[in-house]
Amino acid sequence: MSNGFSDGATFRNLNVRDTKLAPDPTRALHNSEQADPEESGLVTDLPVLDDIDALSALVRLAMPKHEEPKVMAGMLLARFGSFAGTLTASTQALRSVAGIGPYMLAAVTVFREAAVRLQRSQLADSEILSDRKKLYAYLSAVLAREVIEQFHILFLDETGLLIADEAQARGTVNHTPVYPREVVRRALELKATALVLVHNHPSGDPSPSAEDLAMTKQVASAASVLGITVRDHVIVGNGKWLSFAESKLL
Repeated sequence: MSNGFSDGATFRNLNVRDTKLAPDPTRALHNSEQADPEESGLVTDLPVLDDIDALSALVRLAMPKHEEPKVMAGMLLARFGSFAGTLTASTQALRSVAGIGPYMLAAVTVFREAAVRLQRSQLADSEILSDRKKLYAYLSAVLAREVIEQFHILFLDETGLLIADEAQARGTVNHTPVYPREVVRRALELKATALVLVHNHPSGDPSPSAEDLAMTKQVASAASVLGITVRDHVIVGNGKWLSFAESKLL
């Protein structure tokens, strides 16, 4: 991860997506070819008990004319390992599965966003660092399978509640530029008194680099001048994470 002090970086909300999908992603849930839910087995098969049935239901919802939804579901499981793995897979990886079209991509995006929002809502009513299991589950859902590096900021109020989760523009496969002055400026705009820095390592290894350590110190130093505390820096790998606070690196 590289760092700098220009003001070129811009924050954006977590929900903004760059992925090019169907013109209207919600059409995946009600496109013109959608069969009756009961006729398609979508209703009668519920509740879903395992990953293959969950993925089959998703395939039927997005691709109602697909003749063998369980075959498609099996291909997704073989490629991504689980229902959760499919939902968090990158668009590029999903497109590598034969038969995946824009409606299926859109449906996965809708379900993934719903899952992320649900996990984020579970963080809303308590001090965000008080339940690290929930925090790491949320961060993993957002970042674990990203194929390029991203840098997020969790902005907290004086009680440790989450004000906002925002991301800078994405970087490359191994670095994202971080601008301490821009981080502090945004914290002041949101009236945040504490920050949790977050970024992912697409390699899957959350071990911090020398640049990660230096950048963290620079952001913490810039923030402290204005009374803002960096509470933690979490690096997210694939199913792994590292906390600077827990590792005594802050």
